Amino acid sequence: MNDLIAAIDLGTTKVAVAVGKKTTLGVKIVAYAEEASRGIKRGRVENVRLANMALNKALASIESQINAKIKKAFVGIAGQDIKCVSLEPFQVQRKDFSELISSKEINEITRNTYNTIVEDGAKVFYSVPQSFNVDNYMSVSEPVGMEGRNILARYKLFTAKENSKKIIESTLRLSEIEVLDVILEPIASAKSVLTEDEMELGSILVDIGGGTTDVAVISRNVVRYAGIIPFGGNSITNDICAGFNITADKAEFIKVNHGSCFSDYAEPNKKLLLAVMGAGNGKEVSVKVLARIIQARMEEILEAVCYHVEQSGYKDYIRGGMVFTGGGSKIENLTNLANFVTGYEARLGSPNTFTIDPSSCDMCKDAKSSTVAGMLIHAFQKIEEEDLVLTNCFQQTTVSGKSIQATDTEDELVLVPKKAKGKSLKEKITGLFDTENLFNSKSNKV
Repeated sequence: MNDLIAAIDLGTTKVAVAVGKKTTLGVKIVAYAEEASRGIKRGRVENVRLANMALNKALASIESQINAKIKKAFVGIAGQDIKCVSLEPFQVQRKDFSELISSKEINEITRNTYNTIVEDGAKVFYSVPQSFNVDNYMSVSEPVGMEGRNILARYKLFTAKENSKKIIESTLRLSEIEVLDVILEPIASAKSVLTEDEMELGSILVDIGGGTTDVAVISRNVVRYAGIIPFGGNSITNDICAGFNITADKAEFIKVNHGSCFSDYAEPNKKLLLAVMGAGNGKEVSVKVLARIIQARMEEILEAVCYHVEQSGYKDYIRGGMVFTGGGSKIENLTNLANFVTGYEARLGSPNTFTIDPSSCDMCKDAKSSTVAGMLIHAFQKIEEEDLVLTNCFQQTTVSGKSIQATDTEDELVLVPKKAKGKSLKEKITGLFDTENLFNSKSNKV
């Protein structure tokens, strides 16, 4: 248990929880569970109690899989208030310029950017170095190991409302879970589906969720931009409800099972027969009309994606194409429409052997699991790159099936610099869990 960490994605349509560990093949996700969301709208928790009820159901499933209770977790943050800000280039004069630039030195510069004053109510949640000038060497991507007196640093800051984090923490606190760190979901999704070549060449990650669509632009292995579009798969479902005057459940079913993003490819004479209360013979739905409804909304999403790419300033540097993930990306012919509307080559993406251990549980390999899988990848990267150690992260409650008295002192998470080299990751990360057992041509009927 000591080598495991947990991640929680509080999404508009589902709450997902994953538990993973680091292996030589990447991050192995050993347990995954999801439940339908409640109290969450457009990626933000609106009703803490309802959101916590959904979370508890997912936690119960996870705990039965790993025979342990999660006590600490990484959690994602999304919502349309996420913004990308370019920090004005700033210069750092090195105190000991006779020494080579170290990773500790660059990490310290990065940590200081988190204190940047942004708009009222917002906070810097993620800071990404874009490039450095080291004396006369311009646009250096990796300054560690160089000599120099002065470092000119360029950063992108990703901000969100601080209140959003507090609400997330309140939701987890009701389940007696402490937040280890908050991770921006667009960046997490990118890390779970993009290949190394795509991140180097320049790619656009589009994660179509239920309430929002996340956009991330990555080039030369650096996150250059992230943005949120305030509509997603649920908007398509609502359009189908209004177009055919049917319930959301039936609209979602025909969208997923019979929908197409490109009406030109839909069969013109095919009809679906829906069982509808009050309609004795059912209700006929044209597959062609269904595709037109879906295409209209999906084109709107794609146009919004193009706007964000323009805002990033990297439109002309995208050579790796566009990658779609998330539950809303699974509608047929999305990549064809994307290529037609945007001009970019497009593919569908999900957590795979490029990003996670192949022996990970099957449920986490679906496109709808990209965010929570990426959160685990990001968490392990943070631990290793920043030389962090997680200590005192669990409280034992049972031994050999017998309950024992809990101590008065509650274990706490401490993030401290690594003091000694040579220890394995398993030795560095103590348990995050309370162990309980120690171990038609005319019609189709829908």
